[in-house]
Amino acid sequence: MHVLSFTPRRGAQDPDPFPALVEALGGLGLRREPERTAGSDALALADRAGTALAAVLRASELGSWSIGWGIGAVPDPLPTPTRAITGPAVEAAARAVHAARTTSQVPLAIRAADPRQQDTAADAEAVLRLVGWMIATRNRGQWRVVHALREQPDATQVQLAEHLGITQQSVSRALKTSGWREESAAHPLLERLVTMVDLTSRA
Repeated sequence: MHVLSFTPRRGAQDPDPFPALVEALGGLGLRREPERTAGSDALALADRAGTALAAVLRASELGSWSIGWGIGAVPDPLPTPTRAITGPAVEAAARAVHAARTTSQVPLAIRAADPRQQDTAADAEAVLRLVGWMIATRNRGQWRVVHALREQPDATQVQLAEHLGITQQSVSRALKTSGWREESAAHPLLERLVTMVDLTSRA
């Protein structure tokens, strides 16, 4: 199981970033949607690595959260309130979000509940932080193009330009400077690493 723990970043300008988090993560297929826990903190659960990764990336785009990703076991069946869930994965997520909160540049961290998987989790975290750094450095114009391409992955640059009402040259420049294609190429590696942690933790 993948447990995602969210805590507001220091100096975040949104006084209550939780509604935006719920909206950003809606429709991803999470096992449990974000739920407030203590204070402004929140917790969410995902069954699959790809779903958890999508949630972490969407939440990172908001710029309001430190995010901890814990991988391991949780009790089955799950209790009704998400905040009541316990288990090794929840404890790993708590350690991860603490590490993320104390990281100044890219507030993301991954922890494995199984100590045998610490090295693989550290490898996954290194890739995730590189992706997170690319997310944090994009400007508004680059995000417009990235969001359009994410919604229409097979669209040509000309089609994206027509959709956005900008020139094809602007689309091309935004894609090159945003690092979107490089980031996208790292997603499958990151997903495989965290899947490995999850599967081997069950053994």
